[in-house]
Amino acid sequence: MNRPYDLIVYGATGYLGSLVVQYLWANSPQTLRWAVAGRSEKKLVALVNSLDQSQSHRKLPHIMVATLSDDDLGSMASQTRLVLNTVGPFCKYGTPVVIACIENSCAYVDSTGEHVWTQQLAAQWHDKAVANNAIIVPQCAVESSPPDLMTLLVARRLRRPLGPVFFTIQHTWTGYSGGTIASILASLETYSIRQMMAASAPRAACIRDSGPHHPHSRPVVPVRRDRFLGNLTLVAFPPLRWLLQWLSPKPGTGPQVTKGNHFVEWKTTVAVDGEDVSQPSAVGVMRMNTDVYSVCATLVSEAALTLLEILDGNDNESMVKKLGGGILTPASLGMLYVERLEKAGLDWKVIEIGGDE
Repeated sequence: MNRPYDLIVYGATGYLGSLVVQYLWANSPQTLRWAVAGRSEKKLVALVNSLDQSQSHRKLPHIMVATLSDDDLGSMASQTRLVLNTVGPFCKYGTPVVIACIENSCAYVDSTGEHVWTQQLAAQWHDKAVANNAIIVPQCAVESSPPDLMTLLVARRLRRPLGPVFFTIQHTWTGYSGGTIASILASLETYSIRQMMAASAPRAACIRDSGPHHPHSRPVVPVRRDRFLGNLTLVAFPPLRWLLQWLSPKPGTGPQVTKGNHFVEWKTTVAVDGEDVSQPSAVGVMRMNTDVYSVCATLVSEAALTLLEILDGNDNESMVKKLGGGILTPASLGMLYVERLEKAGLDWKVIEIGGDE
């Protein structure tokens, strides 16, 4: 694919977008051909000028002004092998970016945690993405990549059909960014509770003809106690929109993280298919020792760099390589993604109950 850029960060001047740019500036290959894109040339220039050139031998990213118009998005997607999108709320602004990537056979990753949007995206655009050999991997940030990867790792360890997989996430408090609150509010305004529950149902995100799937019934009681994970709840509380709006930082801004013992930790339990879910067959833990937004930037940046490696032919075992296109999940990036995250500070372990670590 002969295009001027390997990667374009879209939404680069937002709170998370700027963290992604800083991460790529410090950790991407020196040969990476990349650009930063957004609506404001002034903000993009300021972002690029803020990068510490004394600490890197990389070339500064190019600047590309791109609005959400179809022409701008199409032009952007046609000039790069991959778009890394941080522009939310995705249920409002994400779909045109994905469509532009599909139409231009461009790979795509993003930072969304909006699972209803992602499920609808897969239902509507998966077949077109397959036909155009466009690899679309949404939900590469903190809510999705680690649970998806942990499921992959547990499945590789047990080598048996899995039953329900339960996850928890804990992290030190840093405060919310304006983008996070905006996505929550947009989802509550866009989707009904019924749509949210439907998108959370077993197999809701599974693409047809992708293999055997065994749906599991939901718990009758909305709160259950897990001896490893603690209290789990599936209760959806009525949206307190006015409170969220009052607490929300301005768009494009976020918490000023101070130094400290920050961490993000994910835990999981899983039973073998057909066995008692209260008696897990394996437990797993993932942890990164930094603040949650830095973790988000790491996860989505490494997903993009992993996908570029795969496109370069450096991994022929991943599901992404075998499928070649479609609306896929982060685990489709395979063990190469896990290995890159390990180098970036991810610690993980899977312990089979009755087995060895």
